[in-house]
Amino acid sequence: MKKALFLTVMLLFLAQQAYAGIPVLPGDYTGSRSTTPAGSGIDATGGYTLDRGGLKVAWEIGFDGTYWNYSYTFTNADGSSPISPDMSHWILEISPDIPFSNISDFIFDANATVVTPPGGSPWPADPLFPNQTQQGANGGSPNLGTNLYGVKFDTASNAVSGKYTFKSTEPPIWGDFYVK
Repeated sequence: MKKALFLTVMLLFLAQQAYAGIPVLPGDYTGSRSTTPAGSGIDATGGYTLDRGGLKVAWEIGFDGTYWNYSYTFTNADGSSPISPDMSHWILEISPDIPFSNISDFIFDANATVVTPPGGSPWPADPLFPNQTQQGANGGSPNLGTNLYGVKFDTASNAVSGKYTFKSTEPPIWGDFYVK
């Protein structure tokens, strides 16, 4: 059974307008965060704690003159792949100015299925956070510590395990993500 985890990290997410969040400067278009050493940007529970090998996410973002190209790679904290344990899904925070009703106008050409939360509301926080709600009792995202306005990438549909790519009309801003 997959372990649920909650990760909070200041990471890149999309914004429709500059005032919607803190813009990412070009020097941060490439980077990474990890659970190791402690305090390196990712807080983890479950299968990705430091004593179990941790987790690392790396990103590369570029602008091709028309679209923003995003790439996120998840590995074990030491950079080895495949990631263990396997991920069920991950949610990337986006600007609330981007409407879920026509998300494909803003995020497209993804190598994994992009899912929006039901009803157009943020993904709901776990009502018994932390480590209380059983798997599935929180819309499939137990231990989610806060309401998260974002898109979910279904890792089972990912063409290249651990690496997720998509294009967007929107430039990057800083935000959070959640991995299960």
